[in-house]
Amino acid sequence: MFSHSRVVLTCLLLFLSFALVSCTGPRQQLTRPTMESPTWPADGDGEAPRIRYISSFTLPEDLQIKQGVVSRIWDYILGSPARGLVAPHGVTVDTNGTIYVVDTALQTVQIYNRRKNTFSMAPDDDHLFETPINAVTDGKTGHLYVTDSTAGLVRTFALPEAGAVGEFGKGELERPTGIAFNKTTNELLVLDTKQAAVLRYNRNNLALTGRFGSRGTDYGQFNHPTTLVVNNNGEILVNDALNFRIQIFSPTGEFLRAFGKAGDSPGYFSRPKGIAVDSDNNIYVVDTLFDNVQIFDANGALLLSFGQSGQAAGEFWMPTGIFIDQNDRIYVADTYNKRVQIFQYLKQSGRK
Repeated sequence: MFSHSRVVLTCLLLFLSFALVSCTGPRQQLTRPTMESPTWPADGDGEAPRIRYISSFTLPEDLQIKQGVVSRIWDYILGSPARGLVAPHGVTVDTNGTIYVVDTALQTVQIYNRRKNTFSMAPDDDHLFETPINAVTDGKTGHLYVTDSTAGLVRTFALPEAGAVGEFGKGELERPTGIAFNKTTNELLVLDTKQAAVLRYNRNNLALTGRFGSRGTDYGQFNHPTTLVVNNNGEILVNDALNFRIQIFSPTGEFLRAFGKAGDSPGYFSRPKGIAVDSDNNIYVVDTLFDNVQIFDANGALLLSFGQSGQAAGEFWMPTGIFIDQNDRIYVADTYNKRVQIFQYLKQSGRK
């Protein structure tokens, strides 16, 4: 026989399930373009499109990740955690297509697993980040690494559940921001904005193995660097933001070349933020004040830019982070529009 309290709880849950279904009504869908997905260059301009808009998301439901009825009931009883983006900053995607978005306002990483149709957050308890900035996943170790700038360390989570397992860099890092793996040297690279340096950690035991960079304007020096990425050749690209340039280093940190200067026209930088590379080693730089993404070849020649100020598909409002996955899908953290936009790099025929 059921106990009286259990019967009451069951009835309460059933009542709430009907109440939620009847009261919530249809959810307002994320705005989608009514025309054909925009491309850059635009279709009809006489040039083959190189970038195509795919979609955008703010909520798990925008990626067809739906919340179950029981989960909704418990959220209703216990207080619903935030399921939408508020201030997305960094974004990364693992080899399984799971998307990780660092939200600085919510002090969490939101995890969208489209293969399992699940949504979760890290940390999964009350021990939030202080100021999370960027993240990277390592398929070899099965870990997620997140820079916590104000705390001066990198926090580590075990995947796929994203349970907290540790941290590193305390006492070595002051204001970590960018983070990336270099498979060529088997290292985890952490960019420290305050120290104006890149710190190199052994990928296996996370021991500090070296560093390069200092504050200044000479080649090999930085002024408020924000992000970094590693290209297919193992070269390290650093967004040297307040020197308004991108610097490129060898896998072990020797300066190779640089490009960029301050300006208000294409090919120049105003407030460069995120940086990424595609499978052809083209370099993508998000400019927060231009509200666009500029694309350069491996030597720094401007190829194309896409985006402008606004809220429609392919428009941005102070974007920050960018990531390009193994399939040349481009993910841009459109911060003030509270969303991540997804684009596709369209490779030229015959290129590998």
